[in-house]
Amino acid sequence: MFTENKELEWSELPFEDASAKYEINSISEDGLGEVFPEDPPHYLVHDGDVVIDGPVSFGAADDGDVTLHVIDGNLTVNGPLFFIQGDFYGALFVTGSIFCQQAFVDADAMLYVGKSMHVEGLLVTNLSKPAHFAVKEALIAGSWLDASGDGLFEIGQKPQARLLRVEKSSYHAFSQYAEEAEKRARDEGTELKKPSYFGFSPKEAISVKGILHPSLVQGEEGVSARHIREAMEEGKPLFA
Repeated sequence: MFTENKELEWSELPFEDASAKYEINSISEDGLGEVFPEDPPHYLVHDGDVVIDGPVSFGAADDGDVTLHVIDGNLTVNGPLFFIQGDFYGALFVTGSIFCQQAFVDADAMLYVGKSMHVEGLLVTNLSKPAHFAVKEALIAGSWLDASGDGLFEIGQKPQARLLRVEKSSYHAFSQYAEEAEKRARDEGTELKKPSYFGFSPKEAISVKGILHPSLVQGEEGVSARHIREAMEEGKPLFA
């Protein structure tokens, strides 16, 4: 089951109709072919805005969840939101905006947001290489910690958040894509293709040390993603 929250009811929409109505290509340059090895027989759709008390967890649990789950509207979580993707590939597409108090996006998660994402407190991304985190418009968070240095970020505007980092060695060249693309466009006198790739920029981030609660920091600048997730779930302090 993709989520155990009973407030969310999903209806099957045949793939041919669903793929025409709900296009992620306007948000991500990678289409569904990059997400699923073959077209799913249907999408699972919730029609209308969702307002729900957290914690709320998403993540495919079996073969029946291997499809695009669509919330056709806004998603508001009064509490923390978790999207933890493991052995099965399920994707979440919110056509409107996401509003939540905290957010934890982990492992192979595939998240697509048609408008903006607003996180009141801490957003943590701890993604694997295949993961996608795509927001068409703005990403606004109190703080954003990228704990892995992996995954593909496609964000339509430069994130508005205090950026937190772990050890510098954790980050890879992908995080420089936005700066490189902008410079190339300026040099060539061309328009930068949208959506712009504004990923997590470790150059602009500060260390978690002294910012996160000491119980969540390991060594000099490391973190335990599991401990952060558990602290969010239990409502424990996240900051020093």
